[in-house]
Amino acid sequence: MDLSLFCFPTWRAGYGVTLNEYYEELIDSVRLADRLGWSRALTTEHHFHYYGGAVPNPAQMLTAWARETGNIRVGAAVSLMQLRNPLTVAEEFALADQLSGGRCDMGIGRGFVPHEFAAFGVEAAEAAARIAEGIEICVRFWKGEPFAHDGRYFSFGRIEPWPATVNGSLPIWNAASRSPESFVTAAESGYHLMMNQYPMSFEDLETRFALYCETWERSGRRTADRKAMVALMTHLADTEEQAMNETRAALQEHAGAFLKVLEGRQWDRDYEADISVIMAMCEGDDWRDVFRRRTLICTPEQAAERVSRYLELGFTEISVLPRFAGISHEQAAATIRRFSEEVVPMVRGNAGPAAGCERDVKRQ
Repeated sequence: MDLSLFCFPTWRAGYGVTLNEYYEELIDSVRLADRLGWSRALTTEHHFHYYGGAVPNPAQMLTAWARETGNIRVGAAVSLMQLRNPLTVAEEFALADQLSGGRCDMGIGRGFVPHEFAAFGVEAAEAAARIAEGIEICVRFWKGEPFAHDGRYFSFGRIEPWPATVNGSLPIWNAASRSPESFVTAAESGYHLMMNQYPMSFEDLETRFALYCETWERSGRRTADRKAMVALMTHLADTEEQAMNETRAALQEHAGAFLKVLEGRQWDRDYEADISVIMAMCEGDDWRDVFRRRTLICTPEQAAERVSRYLELGFTEISVLPRFAGISHEQAAATIRRFSEEVVPMVRGNAGPAAGCERDVKRQ
C-alpha cells in the first residue's frame, strides 16, 4: 500500500490565515508526509474561484514542494492541460521534474467546471480530444528528441525539447469519475488511475474501477504494472461522533462549493450552504451516511477497516485529503500523523519504517 497526501488548494479569507500563510502550511504538510515516508504529494488545478483556485498552475506548486523535500514524489491531480498550450505544459513539468531530481508525476482529467472552459475559450466537449493530442505532445517532448507536430488543435515545426525530463518520461495518472469512456481510455493507454470517493457511492466506484481493471487486462498489460489510487477526505478522532462534529461544517461547505462551480453558480457567496448538499449524496435518510460510506472521517480503527476494503478491490494507493474548507493546518497535521502511526500499522500488521517514524530529509 502506497500513501499519498492530496492537497486540494481551497482558501478564502474567512479561514483565519493569509493566502501566503496557507501556501506555507501546505508546504509544511508535504514536508511532514515526506518525513513519514509517504509516496506522493498531490495538488490539483482550478481557476477563478476559491474552490481549488489557490493553485492555478500545479507545476509551479510541485516545484516549490520538490525543493523542500528529498524523497516524496510530487504530482498533479490534475493538470487541466486542455485549457492551455501543451508545449507550455510540457516545459513546465519537465522543469519541475529536473528540479525535483526526477520525482514528478503528471495527472490528467477532463475537468468539470463550466466557467473555466468559458474563460479560456475552450469547448468542454473537446476536452478528451485536446487531452489526447496534448499528452501526445508532452510525451514526445519529455523524451528530449527533436520533433514536429501537425494535429487537430496544435501544429508546429521541428523543435528541440528543452529541458527534457530526467528519465525521458513522466508517470501519467488519469483522473476518472463518471464517464465509462474515461476508465476504458485510461486502461487502454496504460495510464495509472485516480478516483475520488466522495462524489459517488462505493458501489459505483467499485463498478467503474472493475471496468478499468478488466480493460487493462484485455489490453494485454500485466496486473503487476497497474497502479490505482483512491482519494478520501480524512479526519481522525478518538470517536466517530467527534470526527463528524469537527468536520461537518467543512464538508458541507466543500460539497456546496463543488455544486456551485459545477452548476455555474461561481458568484454565490453562501459559503456555509446547508445540510441539503450532504443529504443529496446520501444513499439513505441519515446525513452521517456520507461520512461512513464515502470518507475516512472516523476513528483510526474505522479508517483501517475502510482502507482494507479498497485494497481488497485492487487499489494500490490511498490518497489522504486531510484539509478541506475550514479545517486547520494543525488538524490536518494531526490526521497525517495519526494515519501513519495508528491506521497504517493496523492495515499492514506492523508499523514499518515508512509508516510510523519520521526520517531525515535528504535534500536534492
